[in-house]
Amino acid sequence: MAEPAPGAELEMRDALRRLRADGVQRLGERVRDLEAAWTALQPRRLAWDQAAREAVAELAASAHRLAGAGGTFGFPALSAAAAPLELILLGLRDEAIPSTDHIRQATLLIGAVAAAWEAGPDGHDSAAGPAAARSPAEAAEPVFLFAEPSERAMLSAVIANLGYAVTRLPELAEGAETPRIAAAVVDDAVPGALELCRRLAGRAPLVLLAGESTFEARLAAARAGVEAVVPKPLEVNELADWLDHFAGTRAEAAASILVVDDDALLAEAYALALRQAGMQVTAISDPAQAIAAIAAATPDLVLMDMQMPGIDGIELARVIRQTRRNLSLPILFLSAEQDPQKQMLARRLGGDDFIPKPVDLDRLVDLVRLRAERARALRAVMETDSLTGLLNHARFKERLGLELERAQRHGMALSLVLLDIDHFKAVNDTHGHLVGDRVIRGLSRSLQKRLRRTDVIGRYGGEEFAVLLLNTAPEAAAEIIDGIRARFAETPFETTSGHFFCRFSAGVDGIAAGAAETTSGEALISAADAALYAAKRAGRNRVTLAP
Repeated sequence: MAEPAPGAELEMRDALRRLRADGVQRLGERVRDLEAAWTALQPRRLAWDQAAREAVAELAASAHRLAGAGGTFGFPALSAAAAPLELILLGLRDEAIPSTDHIRQATLLIGAVAAAWEAGPDGHDSAAGPAAARSPAEAAEPVFLFAEPSERAMLSAVIANLGYAVTRLPELAEGAETPRIAAAVVDDAVPGALELCRRLAGRAPLVLLAGESTFEARLAAARAGVEAVVPKPLEVNELADWLDHFAGTRAEAAASILVVDDDALLAEAYALALRQAGMQVTAISDPAQAIAAIAAATPDLVLMDMQMPGIDGIELARVIRQTRRNLSLPILFLSAEQDPQKQMLARRLGGDDFIPKPVDLDRLVDLVRLRAERARALRAVMETDSLTGLLNHARFKERLGLELERAQRHGMALSLVLLDIDHFKAVNDTHGHLVGDRVIRGLSRSLQKRLRRTDVIGRYGGEEFAVLLLNTAPEAAAEIIDGIRARFAETPFETTSGHFFCRFSAGVDGIAAGAAETTSGEALISAADAALYAAKRAGRNRVTLAP
């Protein structure tokens, strides 16, 4: 058979590219239509009439098409989630009374389909630019799951909704290296579950879903290498906490260090040693720039020379400490000073420790790392909300001021979002405050998983949250938050009497890139708050942009 002419081959490739692009676009439309149709069907659960059954049958047909097309166009995870969804929906269609378990499983699987679409082709994020919720570097970490076939689809959907990717475990040959994973989740209903845990021990963190939680059962699990036990019926938040703990998916950024030394060569030498150890370093040789550098870099620690022309280290430390925000900022002096009294004076007036000159760079790195880690741990206790781990009200407002100032200085966009859980008092009154806490933690986790690590999230008070989306215009921020809103509205919260759903409303304000006019943090808060209340008045469960 003759080879195609070069021109014909190029036309064929172009046609295939166009076909794939069209197919991917249609996949996205089908996923959005599936989510919207399921959301519209939710209020009809109590009126399980012929129209509702026909609507479910149409959803099953949509899932069938997604299962067949996903892998073809580079989305195998979408096919894997849509296939069991079709079966669940067909079972639901044929029931005289809709099964609570089937509704819950369908909701979770639709969430898994949406998550697979958002993850992009072959599990890579397809979004780009500042409005992207997650970057390829933050792709979902894999979790190995061992469960009976009857439970695997549901558990896979739960794990996917928590922001992790379920993957298959390769053959465990002796001495073989296990791929890096967040954890292995083993259901104790699997035959030989503890023996399987023994084989996995040391290769990955082990989470056992246990129907029995007696001391003897837990001891047997511990002896099999299990590090976490999550009782059944499954408490999703507890599983999420353990996976987050093992994976560290929102690990803190590298420690930020400010180096102040009038000898520019020495300052750069210290900075280079610290950068090689993985720290972010700003080096300045003019002490007069220190305050501005602290405001811009928000360092975890300041490393400064004790003797500098025009101003010594003690005087500069006193200037730094004049700002309340900097009272707990660690300051390490580089000094050849041997007089214990002068060293004590320096500590009393603002310094924390001395590193003698000439400086051993290895020791410098160790001391700076230890001090910075201790400072960050202490700050985390002081600045975060104990229930969610998010920034508290005061610290969020402080970050708002800093980020707004930085955005206006560099001409970047910035958006502020205020969110409030709808009818939250009714949740507490109906289900109790412990369940209410689970809802708050659930929304906290949704925000953490769907936003970028660079974005700033805070618990603003009670059931209210605040989000700063950096380098993101208000219109794009509203679209991102609306996607999170739709996903959260489909997340079931389990109770002893069944399950229920929660929703939230949000208001958005911000500044566009290159905006000529400046504004204040208080003005942004006021405008976003007004937009939030406008969303509440308009019927709740929506995102409103400030005018």
